Amino acid sequence: MPDTAFVHALTVDVEGFAESHAQSVHVEDSLLGADVNDREIAANLSVTLDLFAEHQRRATFFFLGRIARTAPDLVRQVADAGHEIGCHSLFHRRITGQTPAEFRLQLATARKALEDASGGRVIGFRAPDFSIGAGNKWAFDELAAGGFLYDSSVVPTSLHDVYGMATVPRGIFRWPNGLIEFPLPVLKVFGQALPIGGGGYFRLYPSSVTRSYFRTQMTRGTPSVFYIHPYEIGPQAPRLPGLPLMRRFRHYIRLGNGRERLSRLLRILPFTTMSDVLKRSGFLEKSD
Repeated sequence: MPDTAFVHALTVDVEGFAESHAQSVHVEDSLLGADVNDREIAANLSVTLDLFAEHQRRATFFFLGRIARTAPDLVRQVADAGHEIGCHSLFHRRITGQTPAEFRLQLATARKALEDASGGRVIGFRAPDFSIGAGNKWAFDELAAGGFLYDSSVVPTSLHDVYGMATVPRGIFRWPNGLIEFPLPVLKVFGQALPIGGGGYFRLYPSSVTRSYFRTQMTRGTPSVFYIHPYEIGPQAPRLPGLPLMRRFRHYIRLGNGRERLSRLLRILPFTTMSDVLKRSGFLEKSD
C-alpha cells in the first residue's frame, strides 16, 4: 500500500558548469578537462551536502558516469551521506543523435562505474538536457533492458527546442515496458505548459512562483520533482567567454544566491529521494 505521508522528490544533476553547456554554446577546451570540472564539482557538492544536512533532506544525485571514473570519492561521499545515486549517462551528451547501440554501451558503462563507486545499486536515470523525446523513445526500452526501474527525463511541454514530450501524463506513470516515468513538472499558463521544476527556471522565476507551485501540488497530494545543479548552489561557476548577452543572462542570473533561495524552499516543504517518493506512491516495492 502507498505511504500516505506526503513528500516531493529532491534531485541534483551532477556535472561541471562548462560540460553542462558544451552542446549549447562554444566552450574552450581548457574548461572541459575532467580535473577542472571535478574540482568545481567537489567545491559545490560540499556546499550542497551541508545545506541538505542542515535541513535534514535526502536527495537523488544523478551523476555522470565519467565522474565515477575520474572522481569516485565524490560519488562515495554523497552515498555515504545517505543520498540516492542515480545515473546521468556517461558523459553530458544528449541522447538525441545517439544510436541505440551507442546509448546501450554508455549506459552500461556509466551504471557499473556508479555502482562500483557508490557501493550500491543504481536504479534511476535522467538524460542530459532531458533529451529523450518522441524521436528517441527507444531509449526507454534500453533503460528497462539495462536494469533501470525508473526514469526522470521527460518534460511534458512543447515549448523547448531541445527537450519535451507534450503528450505524456504530467504525473508519475509507467511506460508499456514497465519502466516508471517521473516527469519534470510544468505549470499551465494561458494553455501553455511552462517548465517549472528547478534549474534555470528556479533562477529565472521569482522564488514565490516555485514555492507556490510545490505548495499547491502538496495540497493536491500530487508529488513533484525538483531539480538543481551543484553550481547553482555552490560558489564556483567558470565564466564562458564570448557568450551573447541573452545566453550570458540565462546562464548566470542569480547563481550567486542559489544556496539561500533553495534553503528557503527546503525550510517550508518536505523533500526526499526519488525512490522514497516512488515507494510512498506505490510505484516501487519497499525492497527496491
